[in-house]
Amino acid sequence: MSETIELTVQPRTVIGKASKKLRREGLLPGVLYGYSIEPQAIQIDGRTFERVYHRAGNVHLVDVRVGESGAATRVFISEVKRDPITHALTHVDFMAVNLRLETTTNVPIVLTGEAPAVRSGAGLLLQNLETLAIKVLPTDVPETLAADVSKMTEVGATILVKDLSIPAGVTVLTDPDEVVARISAVTVEPVEEVEATEAAEAEAAESGEAAEEAEG
Repeated sequence: MSETIELTVQPRTVIGKASKKLRREGLLPGVLYGYSIEPQAIQIDGRTFERVYHRAGNVHLVDVRVGESGAATRVFISEVKRDPITHALTHVDFMAVNLRLETTTNVPIVLTGEAPAVRSGAGLLLQNLETLAIKVLPTDVPETLAADVSKMTEVGATILVKDLSIPAGVTVLTDPDEVVARISAVTVEPVEEVEATEAAEAEAAESGEAAEEAEG
């Protein structure tokens, strides 16, 4: 059982474009919605939220209270919006969930181990899929899913979604034949070819200069 993450937010009366004033004051506007509750506009100290989000991400449940005396609502941080230029937080969505019903979410895939093909210098390890779509009870959402690359011994080797070790109770929604990671060949342009190309370019440049002088 993971640690309980708690967060206190406040009701928000400022909406729309007026929310810019909140952000200037270091407050983050958001909304609380979902199972068995009425949607409610809320606000929270931006730095406090950053600390909680660093711990919880989108996979850990958070107990949110609206006001110091409010009852705790078990939620996921379902969406975080940032300014495309400054990357400053602009809005957050908290989604309340029914702990007895499965929910769908995306869980990060982490590559573990060392690929022999990479160690020998024969290939490069590329990760094609960063997250996996799953269906699971809210209390059983894994923090990450591991993809062991230690058996990738040659160029062309792949790990597919169906090759991953999935915990009990987790249903994978992503296509089982989708590539998670692969070994790509290391391509190095021959030195002779590079030198020949550079020599040809230099000769062409000299010919062009000579032609210009003759015309002059």
